[in-house]
Amino acid sequence: MTMNVQLLALVLDELIPPRPDGLLPGAGTLGVGAVVEHAAAGAPELEQLLAHGLAALEDVARRSGVEGYAALSPAARTVALRDIDRAAPMFVPTLLTLACVGYYSAEPVVAALKGSARPPHPLGYELEPDEQSLLDPVRARGKLYREC
Repeated sequence: MTMNVQLLALVLDELIPPRPDGLLPGAGTLGVGAVVEHAAAGAPELEQLLAHGLAALEDVARRSGVEGYAALSPAARTVALRDIDRAAPMFVPTLLTLACVGYYSAEPVVAALKGSARPPHPLGYELEPDEQSLLDPVRARGKLYREC
């Protein structure tokens, strides 16, 4: 079963919407769907869970008299997601977890949040010197272990 990429993008934008000030796009607009698809490609059960959840969203929308999830109003999309969350309780949390991983590691988001998009190594981060006096109470207790 394959995932509907456009539907996935709409749902991701619903889960992590764009900021009202326009500084950050929604997760779907940012392309987080590719991260979700990549994760699902290596795990057939995950792919099946996501594909069935997306198909169920389309079914909910059609039962309400519209052509599909994309035709729903923003408020109706939220309601549809809540309905699916009750009917298939693993779909929304799983998709949201994958969305967060992809969204908050995307360079534009990291930069907008004033972080660094680079890994901590090999360059490392500047750390303030430790306050060694904080260990004085521990040192004062003496040895609490036995030599092996």
